[in-house]
Amino acid sequence: MVTISLEHDTLTIHLGPLERLFAVRGSLSLPLQHIASAESVPDGLAAVTGLRAPGLGVPGWAKFGTWRRRDGGTIALVRGRGPALRIRSTAGPARDVLVSTPHAAQLAAQITAERTGVGQ
Repeated sequence: MVTISLEHDTLTIHLGPLERLFAVRGSLSLPLQHIASAESVPDGLAAVTGLRAPGLGVPGWAKFGTWRRRDGGTIALVRGRGPALRIRSTAGPARDVLVSTPHAAQLAAQITAERTGVGQ
């Protein structure tokens, strides 16, 4: 199970054992200063584009891993056709991070508020 936490000016995405296996990576930590934007997308699976390398892709069900494109990569941690949180990064292992969560809109608002200093 993927969990998202925002503490001490750092967004951390913790991956469970299966997600680590499927995504072929460990948990992610992004400093807020490296986050360009955060938004909610209605369909996480549709938002992931590019070529998978490495990771797991099951059509219509899940995308875990790194999807590569000319303009940068996406780290996908998406299961099912539900809402997802999209984080655009200015530094780090990928340009975008997509994570399935039913609370995508609330998390995007919280991250945006923390980035702009409203949440302090």
